[in-house]
Amino acid sequence: MSTLDLLDDSFPHGTPTGHRKGCRTAACPAVIPCRTVYTRYVGDFTFARRLDAGMSLTEILEQDAAARTRARQHDRTTTATAPPKKRKPAATKHPRTPKTPPPAAQSQADRAPAATPPPAPRTHPGYTWLTHARNNTTLSGDKLAQRLRDLDAYEVELDRHIDELARWRSTRVDLRQQLAAAVKRLATATIASSTGLSVGGAIERALQEATERHQAVTAELEASTNSRPAPPAKPRALRPSKPSKPRQLRPHGTNACRARGCDRPECIEAGRNYHREWMEQRKQQQIPAEYHGTAYGYQLGCKNREHCPGQISCSDASLAEERRRRREAGIAEQPPRVPAEPIRTHTRALMDSGMTVLKIAEEANVSKTGVKILLYGRSGARKGELPREIEAAKAQRILALQPLTALENTA
Repeated sequence: MSTLDLLDDSFPHGTPTGHRKGCRTAACPAVIPCRTVYTRYVGDFTFARRLDAGMSLTEILEQDAAARTRARQHDRTTTATAPPKKRKPAATKHPRTPKTPPPAAQSQADRAPAATPPPAPRTHPGYTWLTHARNNTTLSGDKLAQRLRDLDAYEVELDRHIDELARWRSTRVDLRQQLAAAVKRLATATIASSTGLSVGGAIERALQEATERHQAVTAELEASTNSRPAPPAKPRALRPSKPSKPRQLRPHGTNACRARGCDRPECIEAGRNYHREWMEQRKQQQIPAEYHGTAYGYQLGCKNREHCPGQISCSDASLAEERRRRREAGIAEQPPRVPAEPIRTHTRALMDSGMTVLKIAEEANVSKTGVKILLYGRSGARKGELPREIEAAKAQRILALQPLTALENTA
């Protein structure tokens, strides 16, 4: 599985099949990453049944959010309507008949405020994760203390996030109420304006004010949608320390020793043999038919244009993909090129007439190094190799030069 396959539009992102095909990163473009979908699909029967029924991930998220909202409202209603606990009366040796309080005292007792119900418990998936993280730790010593400090700090941030989220939701409710009032007022003003009557321009001003108020509340509601508080980041999980084992180095004459940088002859030969065996095993493996005609098929080893069973060969598909990548990166196409041998012959004729390399380069508006490479070949590892092609624009400028005449040469 390559990165190009994950970027393909036909890749099944957001499905268990996408996870099985190799999309296991958090950068999955789906609404729910493939690895999360696969985890819920395996462990959540309700989620699997919805997904098999053809329901989209957005609809599943909306149903989950609606279920959480109903559960939260049910918890609040249950807490608010729960009857207060009855206190057991204290036993006395000589019970006395209670006296009837005077009317004034009785009225004060009736006017006394009722007991404030306890605050509703906080409900958020982060608290469930926090409890699970506290109970299922396998650390000890300093790592355990560090883990507990991280969890305490996360709990503080989570409480702050819940408060901000409650204020954000309260603001949203107020804005929705203001929007409903603005819509009602705008409808009334529109109906009044449609009658064609006007009392000193009052109806027109009311319609304009209602329109401006409606636009302002709509803009505030959209802004509040984009300003939803982000939940705090969960602390990084620490791994229990394992006892370190002494590193066992492979002896000389093995590919592992060669991979460490050993240049002994037996290690070099072992590395070559390993590469030969690996290439033979790769050639024996059959490339799946669905990968033929793609750039990934070229990476798997299908590099023969004539024997590729795809509609287009894997080599051409890889070349097209590389060109597309270069164009998207802003790399311009290579200018057209022509055979260099006629240009080289013309350049030598110019030099025979008396022109120097520097003069040819100046008049043709090309580099002096380019003219030297054209005539004498490259340097370095490819020393003496003459170029087989040259850019068409440079070739035209060189061919436009005419050899010097005898008079010009003497001058």
